[in-house]
Amino acid sequence: QHRHLLELLKRTTVHGESNSALIIGPRGSGKTATCPLGVKNCQFFMKNHFLPGLLQTNDKVALKEITRQLQLENVVGDKVFSDDDVTILTFKISASGDRTSSCPILFILDEFDLFVHHKNQTLLYNLFDISQSAQTPVTVIGLTCRQDILELLEKRVKSRFSHRQIYMKNSFDFKQYIRIFKEQLSLPDEFPDESFAQKWNNNVQHLSEDKTVQDMLRNLFHYTKDLRSLHLLLMLAVSNVTVQHPLITVPDLHEASKQHRMDSKANIVHGLSVLEICLIIAMKHLNDVYEGEPFNFQMVYNEFQKFIQRKAHCMHNFEKPVVMKAFEHLLQLELVKPIERPSVRAQREYLLMKLLLDNNQIMDALQVYPNCPTDVKQWAASSLSWL
Repeated sequence: QHRHLLELLKRTTVHGESNSALIIGPRGSGKTATCPLGVKNCQFFMKNHFLPGLLQTNDKVALKEITRQLQLENVVGDKVFSDDDVTILTFKISASGDRTSSCPILFILDEFDLFVHHKNQTLLYNLFDISQSAQTPVTVIGLTCRQDILELLEKRVKSRFSHRQIYMKNSFDFKQYIRIFKEQLSLPDEFPDESFAQKWNNNVQHLSEDKTVQDMLRNLFHYTKDLRSLHLLLMLAVSNVTVQHPLITVPDLHEASKQHRMDSKANIVHGLSVLEICLIIAMKHLNDVYEGEPFNFQMVYNEFQKFIQRKAHCMHNFEKPVVMKAFEHLLQLELVKPIERPSVRAQREYLLMKLLLDNNQIMDALQVYPNCPTDVKQWAASSLSWL
């Protein structure tokens, strides 16, 4: 895939051919990392215009960023672009010149599927159009995770696209994964302290051969092949290195693995009030009773009242507005999600909701919840027979 991209870029820089292509693959497969690497290996000067879809929310914002990167502010001036002529002026300027003397331009559209949702796909149409007809050599590369991306393109945009597609995937096996682990941790030959570098690299070699470490890495490998997860694990382990503790140990990696796999939603539960915990337990029981069907606040409140009546000595009976406020806090934390967008006239008590925590997450969080009342824990662990 890298050779394919490199050949594509060389055709633009050496022969002045304009091109367009899509790089498709799952997150962490190296799509974003491959493009700058390909440009660097071309060994030719090329203007590289990186446009992340998360930031370029519409064509006008994207055009402003293109103008800035092409250093055309003095030419464009204070012109305000409308949605209709959003790319015409700047692309005429950027496409001026001839194929022999003009500097090639590379547009990299990260999160390409987000550009598809811009109004009328005008930006994509103009980009693909100049990649076919411009005097200046232009290559447009789109990076996306969506396999069905071509189906989202309008007919006129699709007709301008070259239909080159490069598929990326993490195809390495576990032996190569171990080798990547060693390469990422090892110190280079030019490291100033040769004696320490040798000790460090020998320690890394021993770690890679340790059965406990291999089992830990195998679990991560089967969970995700995304190398960013491996980098995060190693960063957490390396952060424990000090003058007194100069080498990474197996316990360091084990502790880093525990932090890495920590459940973020369960961590949020640790900071909730006892009332909010009780509402989550009430929703848990409703999920068990109705087999995952959506519920509303009134049902949760009724469930909470049943518990209060049974265990009045351990819990204060909060007023309904207070309970509603606690429930809305859970909504803000995205532990509960409405099934549909609420209308203006809808009563809040009867909006259908869905709990975004499963039973294991709730029970694990309760085990480490500080000063959780025993009755509340017993309620969470109780079967349906008490209802």
